[in-house]
Amino acid sequence: MTLPVQAAWETGVKAGYDSNVNRTIDNAVSDTSLGAYLQYIREATGETRFDWTFAAALEGNAFLRNSSLSNAFITIAPGVIYFPYRSWSINLSPFLQGKVVSDKDQSALAFGAKIHLRQPLGKYFYLSEYYSFTSSRAQMDVYSFTEHALGAVAGVNWTHIFFTEIGYEFSRGDSFRTFSTTTTTSTTPSGKGSGKQHGYSSTFSTEVYKDQIGRHTIGLTTGVELYRSVLASVSYNYSIMTGDLGTSSNHMAVVSISYRF
Repeated sequence: MTLPVQAAWETGVKAGYDSNVNRTIDNAVSDTSLGAYLQYIREATGETRFDWTFAAALEGNAFLRNSSLSNAFITIAPGVIYFPYRSWSINLSPFLQGKVVSDKDQSALAFGAKIHLRQPLGKYFYLSEYYSFTSSRAQMDVYSFTEHALGAVAGVNWTHIFFTEIGYEFSRGDSFRTFSTTTTTSTTPSGKGSGKQHGYSSTFSTEVYKDQIGRHTIGLTTGVELYRSVLASVSYNYSIMTGDLGTSSNHMAVVSISYRF
């Protein structure tokens, strides 16, 4: 079993759309963002069954309508990888992330771990599955959360420069949520969120509540190599969130161009 060494820098720009940036139950606010990133990725050499991986990324995003959501973050993720069968792999990677948001209440330090399994099936098809745990501590506790996520992806390499992936994820954990009410008091809306952590947010001009939610997400991604080492991709995700405070949904789309060197 021999695979080429994969160690490279990558940079890119992206444009994103989120139909529910305020995670509201009853009055969704949409926004568009522009972002850029730089990352280093060291994948396995494939020369031994056990190897190590490493990733580090710096990213920034500017929101066009609600500038208070603009953010920048840095992530570091070392890992170990095992090849149980041919090019099938199991990768375990802890991570640490620091995030600064224009709305300082949402700035946070997060840590966690991800286990990722991948199974190439012949020349064109592949499957992957993952589990991740994240614990994030924000400046304002209502934005802090812990989350467990399980996901699976099926992909097709149509040619050596064009691929498509479809995926599903279920996650369970804390999330901040809002209502359309504009009250600045600390009272909880009648019958909603009794006993939950909450606080007023000037960013969303309403009370923000912490809720335990289950999230189902279906996603589709397609990418094509435009030139050597230049990749363009488009992804779309639809999510439904259900918790004690009610059910909400959102659509997210991202268009990106990246260059690996």
